Amino acid sequence: MSQSKLNQSNRQTDRGSLDRRALIIQAAIVCFIDKGFHATSMRDIALAASVSLGNLYNYFPSKQALIAEVANQEQAELAPLLHSLERVFAPSMSDVQLFLTAYWRLCRQHDWAVLSAECLAEIARNPELVPAFAHNRQQLVDTLVNAVERGTQQGNFKPAAPAQLVSQALLDIVESDALRQTLMTPASTAASTVVTTAAIANDQTMEIIHPGLLRGMLGA
Repeated sequence: MSQSKLNQSNRQTDRGSLDRRALIIQAAIVCFIDKGFHATSMRDIALAASVSLGNLYNYFPSKQALIAEVANQEQAELAPLLHSLERVFAPSMSDVQLFLTAYWRLCRQHDWAVLSAECLAEIARNPELVPAFAHNRQQLVDTLVNAVERGTQQGNFKPAAPAQLVSQALLDIVESDALRQTLMTPASTAASTVVTTAAIANDQTMEIIHPGLLRGMLGA
C-alpha cells in the first residue's frame, strides 16, 4: 500500500473511532438521564450505543470516565455563552441581564436540569468528580466577575459587595430557580409549562432577574 493510501486509511480509522466515541458519550448521557448515574451500568451504555461491552471498555475504562465526559459536554455548551459576555468591553446592566437570562434558558432545559441534579448526587458519592464540574462553575463565576469589574471600571456599576460575591449570588439565583421550575413542575401542568417555556425562549427581551434586584446588587 502506498504512503498516501495508508495515510487516508489511518484518517478514516481515526474518524470512525471519534464517531464511535461520540456515539458512546451520547448513549451514556441518554442512559444517565433515563436511569440516573448510579443505576446505569456499563452494559446499559454498551447496549444503548450498540457496541460490545469489551469495545466500550476500549474507549472508557469506567463509568466515572463517562460521567467526567458530561462535564466536557457541559463546558462545550457553556462556551458560546461565556464568550458573548467576554466580548463586551464595558458591560451594562442589560448585558448582565442578557447573560443571566441565556444561562437560565440553558439550565431550564429538561435534560440539562436532570443531569445537573444527577451530577450533584454523584459528586456527593464520588468526590473525585468534583474538579471536572467545579471547573465549569468557576468559569461561569470568573466570566461574570470580570464583567462586573469591567463595568465598574467604566462607571456602569457600583456594587456594594465584592464582585465575586455578587456574581456567585446571581448565578445561585438563576440555577436554583431553573432547577426548581424544571424538576418540580407537576405533571398535570406540564403542557402549559412547555408552552410558557417556548414563549420565554423566543422572547429576547425577557428579564429573568427583577431589574430592581439586579440594580441593587450591581449598584447600576
